[in-house]
Amino acid sequence: METKIEEFIKLIDQASEIIEQMLKDKQPEFSAPLKNVNSALKSIRSNTLNGQLEPSGGISTLGLSHEVADWIEPLDSPLLKAVGAIEEYYQKHL
Repeated sequence: METKIEEFIKLIDQASEIIEQMLKDKQPEFSAPLKNVNSALKSIRSNTLNGQLEPSGGISTLGLSHEVADWIEPLDSPLLKAVGAIEEYYQKHL
């Protein structure tokens, strides 16, 4: 596996861990959006490992930051930072 792919997968796994912890700690109203983001992360991870992730070309995003920013509070949450790191890495390296 390429180093870039390995790093990208690590970022995805870190965000998934944050989601799992939030699902244990948060109120029920966050359950559905957290599960949606986690599902998207699993899909991105799978597509990446299968070589099916479309390249960003420095332009495209995965839409994760926008999705999370719509409902997360506070805006400096670890999850928003984690998905922001995924988006940034995707745009710069993939």
